[in-house]
Amino acid sequence: MIYFYHPDIVKGSFELPEEEHMHCSKVLRKTAGDKVGIYDGIGGDYTIQLTEVSKKVTRFEVVEKKQLPAKKFYNHIAIAPTKNIDRIEWFVEKACELGVDEISLILTKNCERTKIRIDRLEKKAVSALKQSKSGYLTKINDLVKFDLFLKNTSADSKFIAVVENNLPYYSKVIRPHNSILTLIGPEGDFTPEEASKAFTSGFEKISLGSSTLRTETAGLAAGHFVNMINEY
Repeated sequence: MIYFYHPDIVKGSFELPEEEHMHCSKVLRKTAGDKVGIYDGIGGDYTIQLTEVSKKVTRFEVVEKKQLPAKKFYNHIAIAPTKNIDRIEWFVEKACELGVDEISLILTKNCERTKIRIDRLEKKAVSALKQSKSGYLTKINDLVKFDLFLKNTSADSKFIAVVENNLPYYSKVIRPHNSILTLIGPEGDFTPEEASKAFTSGFEKISLGSSTLRTETAGLAAGHFVNMINEY
């Protein structure tokens, strides 16, 4: 079934948002009477029937609603944005498809990008929601300075991936927890001072393997490790 994203359906809105309306009417050429799906981003899975598809609006009625079960753990990745915007957008899309619950963008000393359009990343998250059919929209947090992030975050288990010798592999030390936060640095890695501040804030240093990974690859690997240890 084809799905659309409509968070306001829970408020009683039975018109597709403008962008979804355009996709439904102009691209997919759906007509009144067709049945499609809607996700509200918080686990609601709706089967709807279109009642009106015009140039200006797509209206519908709800045929059936199911509540998809939430996961028993929370996977949060905090990552420094890459210089190439395409790479961080790719990471967001794929991480959301994998089921990462929250992505925070952190501004570190070695970051090569200091501004980011959060709306573009949110669109990637919506696209991933409809692709993965998870029913839950990944939360995307705007860019914030590293020190401020450390002061305003919490999790049952916290890790920081750094490039150092003799660190334990993530797959060896991670254990199932209710919430897990992983810090991923820029291409130039976290500075020793940043790593020290994270350690003081309760983060455990870990390695993602012997290979030197790009930032977006490291983020995806970390997200996958968390999913694997908690789901199987």
